[in-house]
Amino acid sequence: MYPQQYLACAASLGLAASITIVLQLQLAMVCPGAAALDGNSTNGGMQHLHFFMHDDYTGPRPTAVLIVNGTGAPLRDDVRFGDTVVMDDVLTEGPSRGSRPVGRAQGTYVTASMEAGRPAMLLSMNVVLTDYAPYTGSTVAVMGRNDVMEPVRELAVVGGTRKFRMAIGYVLWKTASFKGKYAVLELDIYLRAP
Repeated sequence: MYPQQYLACAASLGLAASITIVLQLQLAMVCPGAAALDGNSTNGGMQHLHFFMHDDYTGPRPTAVLIVNGTGAPLRDDVRFGDTVVMDDVLTEGPSRGSRPVGRAQGTYVTASMEAGRPAMLLSMNVVLTDYAPYTGSTVAVMGRNDVMEPVRELAVVGGTRKFRMAIGYVLWKTASFKGKYAVLELDIYLRAP
């Protein structure tokens, strides 16, 4: 809405609506990007990123390393409550490890659930796009609960840098394959940035 439309609408709706509309107008003037986040734009302003993450505990150069051993009985396999892992996993455009690399997933995950047979992780990571035009050099900050027993998990996009500065959105996270201690995860990231 243009300022004249806000004021005309406010005049026709009364005092309470007037205050709300004036506040919206002030927000639009102070933070122009906020209007793009209201979901009313033509395509909702959502961007979609898609790639595969290779999480590997094995081999001479693992990309995920256990740095804190949890306590108590194993919840599933050898996963314990409190296990803390740091990762620097490669992201590729396809599910094969030989696919073109597009970035890195760098961060930590901690087993934060005590439910036997159902380990859930608290995940905190930066998706660093190294060769993913037109977003090369940008990052996406992701955080949330990864219930590994669910076929699709949803995590939150809580920020980013460069083209994704102040991004909001979500990640749909699926296990594409899992062999021993090597997992391939499929990530669909949906986000908006002002």
